[in-house]
Amino acid sequence: MSLSFLLIYFTVLIYDVLMKSFWKFSRLPLSKAFITAILISLASHVLVLSMPIIGEKPSPRPRDASLLTVHLTEPIMAPQEKDDKKEPVPAEKQPTPTPAEKTETVVREDTVNLGSQDSRYRSYLLKIRKRIEGSWKYPQAALQKKEKGTTTARFSIDKSGASSSQDVVSSSGSQLLDEYTLSVIRAAAPYDRLPRDMGLSKLHIVAVFHYRLAE
Repeated sequence: MSLSFLLIYFTVLIYDVLMKSFWKFSRLPLSKAFITAILISLASHVLVLSMPIIGEKPSPRPRDASLLTVHLTEPIMAPQEKDDKKEPVPAEKQPTPTPAEKTETVVREDTVNLGSQDSRYRSYLLKIRKRIEGSWKYPQAALQKKEKGTTTARFSIDKSGASSSQDVVSSSGSQLLDEYTLSVIRAAAPYDRLPRDMGLSKLHIVAVFHYRLAE
């Protein structure tokens, strides 16, 4: 049984006791007494209805959704997060090497035959050939032993004209002839400097030396 129901019950009970006492002791005329009873009844009902119901709270009225507003703000970052999001420090820009520096570090080489007719090397190779032919002859020791054959040699010339290496690519079959061929190449050095328009730091030359005996 709810509290409001008990309140109404006790109010009606008190009202009944009061009305009986009123009719017992009242000296008013019947019509006035009836009107007075009605007024007391109305007053008691108003009193009951005006009492708040204990334990029950009216639910709040929902707010109109159109009245709600949202404000977007930037989130506050922790100190560690701020440190993590610092802009990266740009690396120091290395100086661009000049054309002269690039020329010193880049090595360009090429390999040609001594008798090549390539217009880039023809005039220079002709000078090399004349220089070698000026020192070349049939070795006396091989001539006495009647040794003959063809030796193919490969030698390198750097920018200054020095011969940096000499090797036998194909042997004549005679150690005397092969060794003599390499000695002639070394004896003819140093050669002319490599022309600048070649754009080379080293030139490798392959030359063929024929050794024949007269019939």
